[in-house]
Amino acid sequence: MYRRYSQVGNGNMSISQVNRNRIKNIVIIILLIALAALLVISLPKMRTQDEARSIYILQMQRECKEAVDATTTLSRTGGASSAADLSKIRCNIHSIRMINSLSASMGSRLLEDDNALVTLLNLVDRYQQGLLEGGTNTGEYTTTLQTGLLELQEKLANLD
Repeated sequence: MYRRYSQVGNGNMSISQVNRNRIKNIVIIILLIALAALLVISLPKMRTQDEARSIYILQMQRECKEAVDATTTLSRTGGASSAADLSKIRCNIHSIRMINSLSASMGSRLLEDDNALVTLLNLVDRYQQGLLEGGTNTGEYTTTLQTGLLELQEKLANLD
């Protein structure tokens, strides 16, 4: 017959309950719209990050290949061009380190362990120090450096 002010519909829900349900539905709709907008905005960015990571890996592989190629031209007896070749190798390893840190700064993790790269740079330093001291038996340095770079090359090849 006459409805009370607190009864709506079947008489089961109060006006305050209806208002709460309306607010809840509005909030759900707003959250769904925000989620859809977030997906639309973030999907291209994730694709861009994947492309950047692929470019970083490719460049690191190139730098490592150049360094490995340079170790094959190193003289085992401390030849005249060894210092120049070591400088090229140092630049290649340093480039790999910079690309690695750039990748990490973009929100990704390090692609290669930085300690391994520092170890290779230290090995190049010892090799150069041996050349400066007039050492002619640099075969051990060459072998160790070449082995380290080949291991790095293998790790970088497995990053894809």
